[in-house]
Amino acid sequence: MEFIDTEIDSMQIIMHAGNAKSNAYEALIAVKGGDYVTGDAKMKSAKEEILIAHRAHAELLRKLADADHMRDVDLLMVHAEGHLSATAIAVDLIVELCNLHKKIEGVNE
Repeated sequence: MEFIDTEIDSMQIIMHAGNAKSNAYEALIAVKGGDYVTGDAKMKSAKEEILIAHRAHAELLRKLADADHMRDVDLLMVHAEGHLSATAIAVDLIVELCNLHKKIEGVNE
């Protein structure tokens, strides 16, 4: 039976989810400060990073399923999945907060 190392894939998920979360919070800080151009750019980067993280997660699940190794899920992978889920929620909420700030300030997108 083939061994599948999930460590690199899990770290990819964690890294890109972390980048997404950082960019999203930086977007919120920029928008709160009235810098909508930077806010929009940071939010675009956050969405790109979360998409990369989701793709890495899907690829990892595909590899595990193709090799019938779903029992090989380890603690690092579970951590990566939790990090990805929390980040996805944070990014979605920060998008809404940025939109509210823009609406309050009367900024059209």
